[in-house]
Amino acid sequence: MSAMEKNNLMRLAHTIPFTPGSIMAGEEVSVYSLEEVEAAGAESSVISWSPRGLSAVLQPLSSEGCLDGALRRAMRVLCTWAEGDILSVGCVYVVKAFQPKVIRTWQRVFHSDTPLQLCLREIQQQRAAQKLMHVFNQVKPENVPLSPRFLDVSLLHCHSDGQWLTIERNMLGDFRKYNNNTGEEITPCCGMEETLLAFSHWTYQYSCRELLVLDIQGVGSELTDPSVIRADDKSLTGDMVFGPANLGDTAIQSFVLKHTCNSCCKNLGLSDLKRSTDSCGKTEHRSSEEESGVIVTRV
Repeated sequence: MSAMEKNNLMRLAHTIPFTPGSIMAGEEVSVYSLEEVEAAGAESSVISWSPRGLSAVLQPLSSEGCLDGALRRAMRVLCTWAEGDILSVGCVYVVKAFQPKVIRTWQRVFHSDTPLQLCLREIQQQRAAQKLMHVFNQVKPENVPLSPRFLDVSLLHCHSDGQWLTIERNMLGDFRKYNNNTGEEITPCCGMEETLLAFSHWTYQYSCRELLVLDIQGVGSELTDPSVIRADDKSLTGDMVFGPANLGDTAIQSFVLKHTCNSCCKNLGLSDLKRSTDSCGKTEHRSSEEESGVIVTRV
């Protein structure tokens, strides 16, 4: 059996032949990942999509326990076979698809391949948060010992129905949300929670108030599904860089009003948001897009 699949995911222009050959139980899929290559003669790196999808077979697990969110539906799956090391056989993953109402809304903007366009932006959003977290872990002082991380997310194409989804490793443990995309946050009760809330504050100051990472959630210090807020992202237009959860200026203003600085904010030397409205902090910055990898992962 053969199927033509999109090779250039960024331009959605070319197709590639693909011939899966598995008799394992489950659904045949192709998985595409972001690859990072050091740019010649530059400090930055270039991020691009893998030129072809690698095949895998996924078996749906029991839907017991609702994983659905407001924007996306989610299901746990077991990998029963995989090409190369794109996925680990025997491991459980979570696949996510946008809710039909979200797709209908964004069809006004992306007239074709709407689910694919939304998935690409969702993955780019998580990669941007990953890169910011990497910098955060490098610059934080020793008295902030925790080093959180965001999961890797890949693009998945389902052969049977042509759906585009995202896939990430399943996390075990108590899943918690520390703040949401309107800036509301929990009252922290430990150093880990203070660090995660301070990370949102740090992203805003580090990027000179151009970016803000909210929707901090996950199991312990392993995180997923962030919202990267850009004040100048144009709602319901093709210029949207990140996912549809970006509420722009409204979310930023709400965060400034609702965030309560904690001991980790003080250890990081962050400014009081309610008193300071124009400081970019003392750290020398590159542009927020360059730092978060947006420039080289345009969709």
